Amino acid sequence: MDTLEYLRRRLAREQRARQAAETYAEEKTRALFEANKALEEMAAGLQVKIDERTAELREAHDLALAANQAKSAFVANLSHELRTPLNAIIGYGEMLTEDLRALEILDLAHDAQRILSAGNYLLVLINDLLDLEKIEAGELSLLLEEVEVEPVVRHVSEIIRPQVDANRNTLEVDLADDLPALRTDNARLRQILHNLLSNASKFTKDGTIQVGVFPEDRAEGTFLIFEVKDTGIGIAPEALPRIFERFAQADETISARFGGTGLGLALTRRLCQRLGGDIAVASKLGSGSTFRIWLPLEPPLAT
Repeated sequence: MDTLEYLRRRLAREQRARQAAETYAEEKTRALFEANKALEEMAAGLQVKIDERTAELREAHDLALAANQAKSAFVANLSHELRTPLNAIIGYGEMLTEDLRALEILDLAHDAQRILSAGNYLLVLINDLLDLEKIEAGELSLLLEEVEVEPVVRHVSEIIRPQVDANRNTLEVDLADDLPALRTDNARLRQILHNLLSNASKFTKDGTIQVGVFPEDRAEGTFLIFEVKDTGIGIAPEALPRIFERFAQADETISARFGGTGLGLALTRRLCQRLGGDIAVASKLGSGSTFRIWLPLEPPLAT
């Protein structure tokens, strides 16, 4: 084979190879184009689905918001409608109890006192529910003032003493010397302490309840620490995360054994947070609980 024939054959092989490469490149380009087109169609379809889902979620959110607003309005109206006759029941109950005691008809006076106690209990539940609704709606107003803590603690302790005595408990008050005044809402502070001491009294029998107050310096400033300890039934570890949820009980049998709706601790936490602090709990089943509240001397909030 001469040189010319060799070069001719080599050129033919190269042409065939180049044609094959061009054909392969065209096929791959076509495949990539079709794949890209399919991806674009898929992306467009996904965007349509995303837009539809977003619209559904927006509609669901609007419906939930409207339902929540309707619920809040209903609760507020219902609370008002319930409190009007309830206040009459409580008022007449007080009058009846006093008259029966004055007449020394003690059996009926005892029954009248039970009616009065039930009425007051219902009033507390209604007020707690209404307060929760106000907090969640951002409508709870506060009246901030300089509050001397010791008189508040002493007063709430005296109010709660009948509950303490009813379960044969001992109430101990331990206040640090020279407690600084606290800028807070006096009525809400009393409400917080009353809720905690009432719970401690309810879940403790033949035991001890301690309430202590002392200052504590933190990076954010000076706080007053309120501790309520009891030697009662305690709380199981798995129940601790949910006890501050509204309508939650530590155990399904708690409501049946002790009563209550699960509003008290939920309201207490929200009030503490509204006052610039918070609440925590440490407990051991069968050995009692310790609730700790911290409130800043100067709450970082506007009324």
